Amino acid sequence: MKEVILHGEAMVFQSEVPFDAKGINVNDYLIVADSETTGNHHVVDKKEGVSFFEKRGTRYMKNSVPTKIRCLHPQRHDAIEIPPGQWEFGTQQEYDPFAENMRNVRD
Repeated sequence: MKEVILHGEAMVFQSEVPFDAKGINVNDYLIVADSETTGNHHVVDKKEGVSFFEKRGTRYMKNSVPTKIRCLHPQRHDAIEIPPGQWEFGTQQEYDPFAENMRNVRD
C-alpha cells in the first residue's frame, strides 16, 4: 500500500515522477499548498538530495534523503518527515453540501 502524508490541506503521496516531468528550480523551498488568507504556506525545503518536478500543473519530488513538509508559520502544524522516495503533491478536498460539489480545502 502506498503511503499518504496529510499536512493541513496538503497531501503527499507515494508516486512515480513521470519520465517527461520538467525540473523545477526553487530558491529556498517549494510551496506545495498555498495559503489563501494567512500566508502560512505548506512547503518542502530545497536541500542536497531533493529534486522537484512538474507536469501539467502537478508537482512531484524525488528525495534520496529524508526531508520534511512544514508550514511557514511553525505554530500552525508540526513538521512531518518524508522518507526517501518519489512523491506527488496534492490538495485535500471536501464536499460542500450547499453547493453540492467538491472543492479544495482552504485555510
